[in-house]
Amino acid sequence: MEAGVNVRRLHLDEGAVLEPRPAVVTVMGHVDHGKTSLLDALRLTSVAAKEAGGITQHLGAFVVSMPSGASITFLDTPGHAAFSAMRARGAAVTDIVVLVVAADDGVMPQTLEAISHAKAANVPIVVAINKCDKPSANPERVKIQLGSEGLLLEDMGGDVQVVEVSALGRTGLDKLEETLLFQAEMMELKARINGPAHAYVVEARLDRGRGPLATMIMQSGTLVSGQYVVVGAEWGRIRALRDMMGKVIEKAWPAMPVEIEGLRGLPMAGDDVIVVETEDRARMLSTGRKEKMERDRLRKAMEEKFEIPDASGEEGSERVEMPIIIKADVQGTAQAVTDSLKSLNSSQVSVNIIHIGVGAISQSDVDLAQACGACIVGFNIRSPSLPISLAAKQANIKIFEELEEAL
Repeated sequence: MEAGVNVRRLHLDEGAVLEPRPAVVTVMGHVDHGKTSLLDALRLTSVAAKEAGGITQHLGAFVVSMPSGASITFLDTPGHAAFSAMRARGAAVTDIVVLVVAADDGVMPQTLEAISHAKAANVPIVVAINKCDKPSANPERVKIQLGSEGLLLEDMGGDVQVVEVSALGRTGLDKLEETLLFQAEMMELKARINGPAHAYVVEARLDRGRGPLATMIMQSGTLVSGQYVVVGAEWGRIRALRDMMGKVIEKAWPAMPVEIEGLRGLPMAGDDVIVVETEDRARMLSTGRKEKMERDRLRKAMEEKFEIPDASGEEGSERVEMPIIIKADVQGTAQAVTDSLKSLNSSQVSVNIIHIGVGAISQSDVDLAQACGACIVGFNIRSPSLPISLAAKQANIKIFEELEEAL
């Protein structure tokens, strides 16, 4: 079944009429170097944002429309690890990486990390030297540092373009957008417009009133409200399709960020989105994927259980197992927490993630924790209700509301 879906997708793309599409750009950089400020400033340059009086609804992506009619889709990923995790799962959604480096701080550890992630993904980099309005700014020093790290800028005879900006002062943004458009033109980005849609999830969350919601970037084809879709291992019928402003739309095209409502469960960032003809076909494909995921999970658990301990470990010593349930506000955060906890694995400790979920801690989470002898880690979610807290206390279950507490 799965192979059939992939073969049909290949046939759709082969010989199809390809049309130019906007570039999808991911902004990366060291913490406190102004990534968030730059994204906010770019949002405000969007013609659509100005017309609507600013964006109030947060999505994992947004579009900047130029006076010329061209546009760029910006992707706001929750950290470098999430970027690489999506690439590892085949979600090649990014065309260009904007590397933000503060003009006063210069190259820092996460700057190097971002460069490594972009190079590993074979994605071109455009450098944005931010905070150029500060008295201590030294853009030339930053360029030399980047060059010494193997990033050859145009100023030094290389092909990596660099733009000096100030997100807070709103200077250099036009030049940055022009540079990104030029880079996109050089790449000749095209996609199939007609036929069934193919997309990737960039964020997923649980809304109390609307249920599971998935923000995605369209890759090819046309997505239409009312269609049956399979998203990762979940399925549903699109009840509502919304653009970046939260406006209900009927159709979505390549490179467009959209949010879909109507899924039966919550997908994960990096999951692919495919359109199927009927509900039965959607159910069948979803069931097959879930069964495969469970088989893979069991196989991995068995491999970890019988893993040979490090030579440094004392003979006869056993690894202490830490069963953990993770709850967070959105999938991206949940994945980041999961990665942090898994990094604790050693010859003495084995972190066993029992369940990963989005939303408030529920009674079912407490029941599962009691059955498995697990603790619950909640991140960026509201405190559990009094009945839930009491039930957890009676069952001797620890609930951590900060990742540092659990660590």
